Amino acid sequence: MLHCPRGLGAPMTLKRKTRSSRLPLAITLIIAAFVSTFLIATFSNKGDDYWVVNTAISPGHTISSSDISLSHLNLASSSDFYLDKNAEPIGMIATRPLQPHEIVAVTDLTNSSDAMSTSAVPLSVRGVDLATGLLIGEGVDIYWVLDTQNGDSSIDPILILGGVTLLSFDKGGNNFGSDVGITVAVEETQVLRLLSATTMGRLVVVRSHV
Repeated sequence: MLHCPRGLGAPMTLKRKTRSSRLPLAITLIIAAFVSTFLIATFSNKGDDYWVVNTAISPGHTISSSDISLSHLNLASSSDFYLDKNAEPIGMIATRPLQPHEIVAVTDLTNSSDAMSTSAVPLSVRGVDLATGLLIGEGVDIYWVLDTQNGDSSIDPILILGGVTLLSFDKGGNNFGSDVGITVAVEETQVLRLLSATTMGRLVVVRSHV
C-alpha cells in the first residue's frame, strides 16, 4: 500500500487556500476600478459650456465671433448668472468693459442699441497726468484740474467722468513732460461735458479700480 510522504499534503492544501483567498480580492479590485472610472467620467461631465471673453471689449461694442468663445466650466449654483451655449451673444452689445478670460454674465450684454450708445473721443493729456501701466480696455476716471496762478485761490479737482473705457493710447508719446494721445469710450450724452473740460485747465486720467 502506497503512502504519501509525510508533509506533502499540507502545502497543496495551503496553495488552494491562498488562491481561493486571492479571488475575492481580485474581484474587489476590479469593482473598485470600475467604480472609480465611472465616478471620474460622471464628475468630468458635470458643468456646461459657457461664453468666455477672448479680447478686451469696451461698452457699446457689438460682439463678433472672434470676441468670445465657449469653454467647459462647472459653475454649480452660479450657472444662472452667466451665458451658456444655448445663448446667442453674437451681435449683442456690451454694457460694460470686459477683460480677456472673463465669463460673460447675463447682464454684460444687451440686444438694444439704445441701451449703450457711446462715442470714441480723442484726448490729449500730459504724460505725467496719465496713470502708468494702463491697458487697453481698462476703465479710467477723468479729472479736470485747474492750476492756480498769481496767488488765485485753488479749485479742487473735479471728476468729469468715471469708469469710461480706454480704447487706445499712444504709447510712444508717454514720456515725462510730453503729451499723450488717448481715445476713450464715452456715452453720447457726456461727450460735450468732456470736451468742454479741455478748453482750459488740464485732464488727469487715473485707473478706476486699483
